[in-house]
Amino acid sequence: NAESGKQWYQRRVRAGMQDFNFKDLETITEYQNGYHAEHPVIKLFWEMFHEMDLNTKKRFLIFLTGSDRIPIHGIHSIKIIIQKVKDNTRLPVAHTCFNVLDLPPYPNKEIMKEKLLTAILNTEGFGLV
Repeated sequence: NAESGKQWYQRRVRAGMQDFNFKDLETITEYQNGYHAEHPVIKLFWEMFHEMDLNTKKRFLIFLTGSDRIPIHGIHSIKIIIQKVKDNTRLPVAHTCFNVLDLPPYPNKEIMKEKLLTAILNTEGFGLV
């Protein structure tokens, strides 16, 4: 019994899309305040991100967007921005309404990982019930 297009759409809206490629997240991200795709801090960020397990990546999505689900139209319908902030003693900050990550220029991957994991593992999203 084939699922109708309407049934598929309704199921996706209720559940959110969960089958996505996290590499796509990297390709759609934009950068501000001196960061760019080839910036050393951004390269460290994506290297560290892609090493995370699936659960931690979903927690990052909650931290950044308020949800661990991808919109019905796919990850390419999200606009994500990573912007440089000066104080590298602070934790990264996410502005969930705008999908903006304030990422300080941490001097190495270990410090970045510690700060980012502290931030993302101590947050709650806006999950729908």
